[in-house]
Formats: sequence, structure tokens, C-alpha cells
Amino acid sequence: MTLPRMLDLRHKPLLATLVGCWTAALSLSLLPGRIVAAPPLNVEHSVNYVGSQKCVECHRDQYQTYLETTHSRSMESVDPDKEVAPASFEHKLSGNLYEVLRRDGQLIHREIIRGINGQRLAETDHPIVYTIGSGDHGKSYVYQSGPFFGQSPLSWYEKTETWAMSPGYDLPYHPGFGRKLNSECFFCHVGNIDRKQGNPNVFSVLEETIGCERCHGPGEMHLQKHRGATVAAGPDETIANPGRLPRELSEAICQQCHLQAAGKSVRAGKDEWDYRPGLPLTDFRIDYQYRLGDDTMRVVGHVEQLHQSECYKQTETLTCITCHDPHHTPSPEDAAQHYRSICLNCHQEDSCGKPHAERMQQANNDCSICHMPAKDTEVPHTAFRHHRIGIHTESADDSVAIAGLTPVLDTSALTNIESARCQALAKFQVAQAEPDNASFADYGIEAAGTLIQIKNADASDPDADTILALLARSQGQPKIAQDLATGVVDEELKPTRARIESLRLLAQLAYNRGDFNESVERYRQLISLQQEPHDYFQLGIGEQNRGNSEKAIEALQTAVDLQPTLVNAHRALSTIFQSLGRDTDAARHQSLAEQHAARLQQLWESR
Repeated sequence: MTLPRMLDLRHKPLLATLVGCWTAALSLSLLPGRIVAAPPLNVEHSVNYVGSQKCVECHRDQYQTYLETTHSRSMESVDPDKEVAPASFEHKLSGNLYEVLRRDGQLIHREIIRGINGQRLAETDHPIVYTIGSGDHGKSYVYQSGPFFGQSPLSWYEKTETWAMSPGYDLPYHPGFGRKLNSECFFCHVGNIDRKQGNPNVFSVLEETIGCERCHGPGEMHLQKHRGATVAAGPDETIANPGRLPRELSEAICQQCHLQAAGKSVRAGKDEWDYRPGLPLTDFRIDYQYRLGDDTMRVVGHVEQLHQSECYKQTETLTCITCHDPHHTPSPEDAAQHYRSICLNCHQEDSCGKPHAERMQQANNDCSICHMPAKDTEVPHTAFRHHRIGIHTESADDSVAIAGLTPVLDTSALTNIESARCQALAKFQVAQAEPDNASFADYGIEAAGTLIQIKNADASDPDADTILALLARSQGQPKIAQDLATGVVDEELKPTRARIESLRLLAQLAYNRGDFNESVERYRQLISLQQEPHDYFQLGIGEQNRGNSEKAIEALQTAVDLQPTLVNAHRALSTIFQSLGRDTDAARHQSLAEQHAARLQQLWESR
């Protein structure tokens, strides 16, 4: 049974518009692939990681220089004695109070939510387990609740030497301690993790910092070789050496973390953590940037910026590690001369049109001051260097309208249908991230049209089916959403993101049709896999509708513990307590509901 018949496009005007979005039939034939050098032997998934400390046994000198780099401080177990505490401040936009303190040998971050008259409505604190960031610009912080990790709303900013709101939190409305961190969030900060049965929300950190194997690949084969007989001279193919790889593959090692585009799609059946140095990054994920109306790419990230540089385009050798030695960071006093010497490998002293005296006066003869100027970022109190090497004007023209998405890297090795799938998933992601942006208003419809074709070509996968199910539900077609999500849950037995999102969809659909037994069952499966307050809220309402008031109270109380501002949960608790004759508890939650509602209304009006 094909999806067009299931969707009944003749009687669904909105979905009928999807047909017009199909520009051409998708071909299943393979396109010509790229020709690359043979990858190192340790890209095979049968080769295990051994941890950086095993590398130190033979490579102590390299390890000592690595310790001077920011990668060695990408994430660390928190040392309370090294943190600035006690400290406190008021966040003006939200009215919340924040405190940093030490207690029982732990670093504690605390949030105090206040009502419109300054009264304390809720107080939440968490012991911090990890710091994220090298500390050169600042650090963010991670707490752990049971098996789940979350982000603190507080960060330390080195430039201003102050505690302030974490990036993305300096708003009247923000998630507080409610932002949970999954394995994707840790991807660019830790060396390795142990994913529990594939659940992106439950894992343990095996190596805290970006270590040797994130750039060189798993070391088991290399270790076995060098602990054996005498090793022959010549290149060692048991380990990845970025300096010997073709430029595309060498850059992929850096791009796994330093390519942060507008949207991305993980390839079907893959995970970002599957990537191994020496392989193309596009074998695992496709990153997209906005395509503008003049058919250019919006250049915002370091990767796109570098690729736009004439220095990059006129040579086949300039790459990330030309300037950034992963084993050596020049001291601040040596940095200008260090990077200038790299420029002079290709350029002459008189390449700059300005006389030496003027260069010294304006930039201390530092090429990067003019040709890679510092640019403000979305991270508060922080600026990074622009990576388009060249002549920079005062400002860029941001007035060109967004006309779509385009892949940042070469995707010529993908089939047409693989390319269409990845772009559809990226469009869905962008539309979800910016629901009020008119430029993306049709992205959901366009994604649905493509995914319907892929489904009907029998080329779908759990991720694609899950997104198609969500889109069907949003178009008022619960039966189709139910069938698609059920198929994912039946097929995807591991607790992957696709299974989790499909479980949530099935729980919601069951609740909407009044099947509270199925809804409760699905929500109980969900809360074992992740910790989200709205899941507990819906579980509590479902339990109450089944007549299980005590279980409802337990679930709803967990919801407000996780999100104290969840007004509807307080109201539900008040109603249930009142029905049980527990008037004091009912009055307390009714009061909290009213005060939180008044506070949120005030914040809304002051925007």
C-alpha cells in the first residue's frame, strides 16, 4: 500500500500541495563516486579504542605537547576548588536569582525562581560533575540526574571574569536546568563514550577530553603491531595520520566538530559516533548551509569561510593543520610571528601593499589582524577569528533572501535518493528550530513530499519514517502517523532517537483518542529512556484518567520537580489533591499555579 493512497491526496488539499513540490522522480541509481587513497586499516569497526593513556606509553613527548592545547581541556571532571565560588547574581530578564557555592566537597549551581512580588516560588540546585570548554574563553557546566545529564544555565566567562547566563539562556524564557544533554551534545567535547544499547540519552563517559584517538582513530591494531615483532620502516597503516591523508579526509577529522552548519542529516543506519579518522565525513552525516537567492552559500562557519579563501582555492595543500598544529599551541607572545611565518611560506614580505611601518603601527605586523579579523559570535563576551583569509570589508550584505539549503561538503558520492533524503531531514530540522521564520514556512511540506516518495520507493529508514509520521500528525492524519510510528517501534528494537520519538508520538495519539491504557504504557516506556517533564505530565494525566490518583501525583510531582514553572502540572495536582480531601496540598499547588502564570504573563508582556 503506497503512501499517496494512504494520504488520499484528492481529499486533503494541504497535502495535495506536496505533489507540486516533487520536482522530479528520485533515481535509485548510484552516481559516480570520488576516488580517494586507501584509508588506514583502523577504520574498520572491529578495531577497538584503547584510550589515550595507552598511547602515552610510547608517545610521551607528543602527549606532553598535546596537554598544552585546548583539546586536552575540552571537558573535565569538575574541581570545586578551581572554580570561583561563592557567587550570586540576578538575571534581569527572567528575574531569577543564581548562586554558585561549595557544599560537601561539591560545586553546586542553584536557581531561585521568583514571583512578580519577589517571593520565592521554586529553588533548584544540582551538583556539577563536568566543566565543558577549555577555559580560554569560558566554561559551561554539566550536572547529572540519575543516568541523565543536563546543562547548567550558568557559565563562567574568562574575558569579563564573571558568572553569567550560558549561551542561549540570556532570555526572559529559558529552560533553566531543563536542558538535557544527549550523546550528540557531548560529541565535540569528549574523547569517547559508552552508549547504553544505543540510547542517545543514557551513556557513560569513557574518556573526558578530546584525546589521541579522535584524530588518529582507534589504537588497538597499532598497539598490537608495535608490541609484537620488529616493525618495518615506512608509513604505518594501522593508525590514521592526518598529515598523510588527502586534504578532504584530513579536514574531515577537524570537521567532525568544527563544522557547525544550519542543518544536518545523519546518513541512514549511521550515527555520528560511527565516524573514524581516515573516512569521508559525508559517509556518516551531511551538513547544510543556507543557499541564498543569488545562488551563493551563506558563509558563517570556519569551514565555509576557509573554503571561500583564495589561499585555499589556489592550492591543494592548505588545510586546517597547515596553521593549527594539534600537538602545539604557540604562546601568546609568539603567536603573531608563528602564524605570519606560515603565511610567508607562500607570500613574500612585500606581498602586503602597506609599508612595514604602517603594518607595525596598525597591526604589529600580524597578518591575521587584517586578513582574519576577530568577529563577534553568538557566544556572549566572545569573539573568534574569521577564517576567510583575504581582504575584509566593514560589513557583509545580509539582505539576500534564503532560497534553500545546500551541502557544505562534496556529496557527489550519494545517490539521488540518498541526497534527497538527507536534505529532507535537514529541512525538517531547520523548520523545527525556527518555526516563526517565513523563509522556512514550506520546509515541512517540502520534506514530507520527498519522504513520501522515498517511502513509496521502498527506500525509507526509521529516521525518515519517524519524521514522516510527525509530519502526518501535524497535517491532521493520525491514522497514517500511527501506522508509520508503529512500524518504527516494531522494527527499531534498540532505544534509538527514532524509536524514542515514535514512542512519544504513539503515546500522544493514544491519549488523544482516549486510550489511556496504551498512552500510560507508552509514556512509562519513554520515561525509562529519557527525562522530560512533559512526558511525566502526560503520564500523570493518563494515570488520573485511569483512576490511579497516587501514581498520577507521583508523575506530576516529578514533572514540576523537573520544570517548576509547568503551570498545568500544578493545576492538575491541585485538582487531584482537592478530590482526595487534601486541601492544604491543593491550595499550595493552586497558589503556585497562579503565581507562575502571573510571572510568565509579566515576562511575556515585557518582551
